[in-house]
Amino acid sequence: MLSKRINELFQLLQCTSTNIAHFADCSPSNISRLKSGSREPDPGSRSIERLAQGIYRYADYENMLNVLCSLCGTEKTAAEDLIPAIISWLYGDQAYKLPHPVTPKSKKEKISRLQSFSDKLDKIMTVLNYSNNRLAADLNVDSSLISRYRSGIYHPNRNVEIKRHLAELILTRAEKTDQMRELAAFCSMDQKDLNPETFAEWLYLPDERPNSEIAESIFHSIDSFKAVQGNPSDVPELPSIQIADRYWGTEGLRNAVIRFLTAAAREGGELLLYSDEPMDWMTSNPKYFTLWASLMTACLKKSVHIRIIHNIDRDSTEMFSAIKGWLPLYISGNIEPYIFRKPKNPRFYHTVFLRPGRSCILGFFPAEMGPHRWYDYIIDKDQLEAMQSGFNSMLDIAVPFLKTVPAHAADSLWKRYYDFTGKVDAILRGLSFATMPERLLNSMLEKQEITAENKKEIINFYHRSTRHFHQILEKGELREFICLPQREDVLRGKVNVNFEAETNGLNLTYTPEEYTEHIAAVRELVENEKNYHLTLLPQAPFQDLQVFTMKDSVVVTRNQKPYTAFVFYNPELLQSVNYYCDMLTNQYASDRMTTIQMLDKIMKS
Repeated sequence: MLSKRINELFQLLQCTSTNIAHFADCSPSNISRLKSGSREPDPGSRSIERLAQGIYRYADYENMLNVLCSLCGTEKTAAEDLIPAIISWLYGDQAYKLPHPVTPKSKKEKISRLQSFSDKLDKIMTVLNYSNNRLAADLNVDSSLISRYRSGIYHPNRNVEIKRHLAELILTRAEKTDQMRELAAFCSMDQKDLNPETFAEWLYLPDERPNSEIAESIFHSIDSFKAVQGNPSDVPELPSIQIADRYWGTEGLRNAVIRFLTAAAREGGELLLYSDEPMDWMTSNPKYFTLWASLMTACLKKSVHIRIIHNIDRDSTEMFSAIKGWLPLYISGNIEPYIFRKPKNPRFYHTVFLRPGRSCILGFFPAEMGPHRWYDYIIDKDQLEAMQSGFNSMLDIAVPFLKTVPAHAADSLWKRYYDFTGKVDAILRGLSFATMPERLLNSMLEKQEITAENKKEIINFYHRSTRHFHQILEKGELREFICLPQREDVLRGKVNVNFEAETNGLNLTYTPEEYTEHIAAVRELVENEKNYHLTLLPQAPFQDLQVFTMKDSVVVTRNQKPYTAFVFYNPELLQSVNYYCDMLTNQYASDRMTTIQMLDKIMKS
């Protein structure tokens, strides 16, 4: 019975075991055994769930979900509805339901913490009538961050301070509104046992750290960064630093660095930086970190050029915790970061902060030396020359970690896609420029007071974008994640074509009719282009960022001045971004037919 129905279904869909296995993430031989009848497992088995998932995903890819719906006697195309219907049809049992969610167990375990946290927070805030704005003010963060927490776009992850404070604020709110009993019941615990520790444990468990936290952290830092403004006098007053040949322990290193960076900010030049010791000397004290960041800003204003070597085996959270302080230099293009891929010696720490020909902070000591370690402050010309030679040798065996380019020059990066066949993800702040019909673009340009030079620039960029877009679709698949604007914003002329960063701030505003026409073009792509997948998000993950994954790198484009593109070559960050996109897909992606229905609804509104 099962084998017969599988063969009938494959004939209807014009597919092979290999086709289904590709979408089921299993071996073709597993599907072939089911098809031949050599295996006939129980309908609740993992192998049947995989088979049904593969059939569903293949039909969605081929835009044949309507065929499956007709076969199974249902109008619902969502996976949670149609996959059980497929299994019911295969076994001739219309009453059959999956005993567990359709999300594969491995992925379900990975995303459960994110889903569970957002769901809990959203329901608790609703019960306590705790608004986004009120909680954001109490937590001293932007209200958009709270909204992203509630929707599952973001998670506090390892931000211990926010996690602790958030739990305390919710408990305080429940106490003030006399709703502790309701909160305890919601947490399935006795009211007498409800305290900040037990509530936080319930809110954030399971305590599994998802790999997406690296991506979330770095993106949030870039997104929230504001361009440097003001005068050098904005730099906080420097503490008095003892001039010495040797500095001891953490405080000694901090003092040496202040002396080192102060001289660089006054005199300019170049900095060559390497350290494989823990970064808590810089990041653990917020007051010192602020001072350090201000001195780095002062170096930026003096056009100091920096080359720094990172370590691939440094703890990810530690490695990216200092990003916020480095961002002004990254955006300026005055920093060249490199990375060592070989593991460092775990028994010793080595620090070299060098101003060629001027000074050097040098530390080399056993890893367990603690406060008894020392750092020599070198100004001897012969030693400095030797140190520079040694640093250059380290650079020879390091590879680039990040490249910063103006956003308008980032278009050249897409050439990397030409030889790439695989999955490409793009988290966009608006409809992709490459999906706009050329006739619509020309029509919009004709109505604008825009110079001939700017018009030519836009047209050339459009042709490059559409060419690259279709090359990606020919060689792989493209997933785009977009939060569409509110209809009121479109009506008020507040929605611009998504090319501002790449054209250095040029604006082209949609009319409601023009935006509907662009939506219609995207709808056609969703319906007819198998390798194009659109996920509509309830909230934009970022305010002013766009993120693109490549084969071996991640491109992050800022859509605010200064318009900048960051190209990260770190494989751990790439893995984190891929997981983050998978999380968005698992939470928000719809099948092709449902997405088309959503776009139809938008066009009719």
